[in-house]
Amino acid sequence: MSYIGFLSDLEHEPNEPVQYYLPLDRERVPLNPYIGHEIELRYLGEKACCTCGRKAKKLFNNGYCYPCFTKLAECDLCIVKPHQCHYDQGTCRDTEFAESNCMTAHYVYLALSSGIKVGLTRKNRGKARWIDQGAIQAIPIAEVPTRKAAGEMEYFISQHIPDKTDWRKMLAGKVEECDLLEIREQIRSLLPEEYREYLLDDQEIYQFTYPILETLEKIKSLSFDKQEVIKGRLMGIKGQYLILDHAVLNIKKHTGYKIEVVLRPLG
Repeated sequence: MSYIGFLSDLEHEPNEPVQYYLPLDRERVPLNPYIGHEIELRYLGEKACCTCGRKAKKLFNNGYCYPCFTKLAECDLCIVKPHQCHYDQGTCRDTEFAESNCMTAHYVYLALSSGIKVGLTRKNRGKARWIDQGAIQAIPIAEVPTRKAAGEMEYFISQHIPDKTDWRKMLAGKVEECDLLEIREQIRSLLPEEYREYLLDDQEIYQFTYPILETLEKIKSLSFDKQEVIKGRLMGIKGQYLILDHAVLNIKKHTGYKIEVVLRPLG
């Protein structure tokens, strides 16, 4: 089977295991049936902005042309540093975007991917966010009314536990075991009074398994910026990564690249 189009982030459904799809323009290629099969991805030399579709020699922030990168609210610094939100100062790039994406309920959560980490996400994107990070477990700490308030709580917690994922350990399956409920209780005891009204008592730990035949002992990253053709046996998928038999490919990093994908059965 062969497909051609501009790449978007891997899409997924939280089944057991997670079901993955590769978006190429209007095509949505199911990948799970091809785990264990040969895959070839060929970069066709074109890039286009994931928002406006403008052709560009270079893309920024995982898929944006330079004008969109400098103008769109979703590319502002406060997206990666939400505690620095400046909506209240009247300097937001797009108030409509802020009202629908930032002035809404957010979870502050704990997730287990390479190790324990704290993060935040819009309430309606919890599972999608955790899968994108390759988490095998996750649990919300609090439900906070705005992204800025969630970012301030996340920043406070990040002084005690990490807020980053080691993607190599995550892909190698080298996960440090821990008790999320116990750690959540420890975090709750540290939080200032101003955050306590947002705390959740839900005991459910969300669990995720990924379609992986084998993990790699040594994680090597591939890029279309260094080679036109990437091919090998598809051994698994986790987070936004395709795991081949010799290296891994971050699909999110290549959003907006035009590629041809060929999927072949073994033999």
